[in-house]
Amino acid sequence: MNMKMTSTNNLEVRITRGKKAIGLAMERGIDTSIWEEELAKLETVVQAKEVARRTKELLDSQGWCLWKCSTLGGEVIALVTDELTEGVPEGYPTYTEAELAELCQDGVSEATIRLVHEAKKLVGAKVTTEGK
Repeated sequence: MNMKMTSTNNLEVRITRGKKAIGLAMERGIDTSIWEEELAKLETVVQAKEVARRTKELLDSQGWCLWKCSTLGGEVIALVTDELTEGVPEGYPTYTEAELAELCQDGVSEATIRLVHEAKKLVGAKVTTEGK
């Protein structure tokens, strides 16, 4: 059995059980705010896994996909497998998978990501590893 599917299914089972438990607790007058926060986190994980699955599917089939990024104030970017990808819609800042890997490392602040994004929009800047 596919481990990724099992993991997502387990999360969905936990979410379903969590919703039932919250409903029962609310009927009894119990404060469920902490449980609801945890449930929201689980739902976010499920959504993120679905976005990752769909992104991989699109990158494998057409070489690009569009992302609406909350870190960038809801702006849309084009994610491409590499700089030679064809058929990418015009008008969107383009990020390669390698660039996103650099930007998503621990220690890279949201302010830095937004600064890089502005540079990409203005002059088509490219993200590289330090010293390259």
